[in-house]
Amino acid sequence: MNDLMPRSERETGQVIIEGLPMGAAGEASVVPVPGLHLAFDRADGRLCRVIVDPAEMNRRTPAGEQVVAMLIRLFGTEAPSVIAGVADRPGEASVLSPEPILAGALSRLARLDATRATSPIPPGSPSWAAEAAELTELAGLPAQTRAEAPAAEAPAAAPPPPALDVAAELKRLENDLMRQAALQWMLDPSLVPEGLFRPGLSPCSDLLVRHERAKPRVIVEAQLASGADCAALGRCRARLVDPGIRRILAQASFTKAPPHSVRAELRLPFPLDELPETWLEVVPAEHRPVRSTMGHRIRRALRWADAALRAERAPAGLAPYSTAADWAALAAVAWDRCRRDWEAAGDADRAYLAARRQAALDPKTKTRTCLPSPPSDTAADIARQAPVDGPAYRAEALTTR
Repeated sequence: MNDLMPRSERETGQVIIEGLPMGAAGEASVVPVPGLHLAFDRADGRLCRVIVDPAEMNRRTPAGEQVVAMLIRLFGTEAPSVIAGVADRPGEASVLSPEPILAGALSRLARLDATRATSPIPPGSPSWAAEAAELTELAGLPAQTRAEAPAAEAPAAAPPPPALDVAAELKRLENDLMRQAALQWMLDPSLVPEGLFRPGLSPCSDLLVRHERAKPRVIVEAQLASGADCAALGRCRARLVDPGIRRILAQASFTKAPPHSVRAELRLPFPLDELPETWLEVVPAEHRPVRSTMGHRIRRALRWADAALRAERAPAGLAPYSTAADWAALAAVAWDRCRRDWEAAGDADRAYLAARRQAALDPKTKTRTCLPSPPSDTAADIARQAPVDGPAYRAEALTTR
């Protein structure tokens, strides 16, 4: 059962319907109708949270009627009155349970959108839109189905992205772990323009970073996505920051480097070895505030989990010459890196959940008879949820080479 409990948010006037919080992989969101926000756990697919505005729901407008209709479809005929009652009488609420088939279709749709944002396959690929159109139709969202249909019918992008090598990614991750450098990095998909950079198979290959101590300088390279908007590239900056005091140490613009990559060279004002930890990041504007150390760790933990979930699906279209064993090994390593970042961020629950996912995949650990006890009852409850069992998304599964 996936029971959720509504509560009133006095500051905003909204009603938030919550179940267990997100696990180690974070959430994927979808807005099935305007005024209704749903968030699903990316690892087990369950509905975590619903946000609704009772005032909008009670208005006799087409938008309000759509919200009411979707709540009834998702939670049953009593849902609108339960939500209205919570708004009027906080503390008096009934448990709501989502209808499994509809919740499953919406969950898959939300997780598809989240996967598309970090995929090496361009977000404009018709295969993404075609699968999204099918899911919106299955969920009974005709307006969104019509919106996805034109993109689904568009001609396929040419040429296809080059094949990736999972074994080479594993070797890169092994070498990176051996270095144990104080310089950290990630390409945060929530910061850069959609469709500008081509992500790698993990945060390690999203950006290629080289620290040249003799110069001293840091060189960062990234791959451009097919059809990337060069005007958007001109606004992006590679920055080296000290997140402990939220200071920018150096920054530089990107220049194109044939055939499909970009490069930035950051001159260092002093040796990086003088600082315990620095981060290389890509931002859409040079004056964007610097994120804290914990913020960097959380965002990268989520990206590692994203990489692990993709590797668990072993999408043949991304790396048609890689083996199932290679994909499983990459998933195990990515969950281990996810665990490390959650631990560094001080989140014992999510570190434990990532460790459980790693143990189920890693031949070195899955034969152990037991894992450490969960650090909380919440972690134990989330760990009991069944992982999502489904095929790779079509855009990543189809081999086009």
